[in-house]
Amino acid sequence: MIMNRIADVIFIIAILIIFLTFKTTDYITVFNLIPYIINDQMVLLNIEVNKITLIGLFLFVGAIGKSAQIGLHT
Repeated sequence: MIMNRIADVIFIIAILIIFLTFKTTDYITVFNLIPYIINDQMVLLNIEVNKITLIGLFLFVGAIGKSAQIGLHT
């Protein structure tokens, strides 16, 4: 179904940003490194966004899409 494909892409983007930022996907390491990048910004669609906020948003939207709670049904 399309909702799962879109949610998978959003999850992949979130994991890619995590890997590019922290050079690992191990959550314990990521959580320990968060204080060092708390003020890092990233440009997305010509808007400057905090990386931590962007990662959290993409993980959240991906989880919602996988559980079919937003309008991604077909």
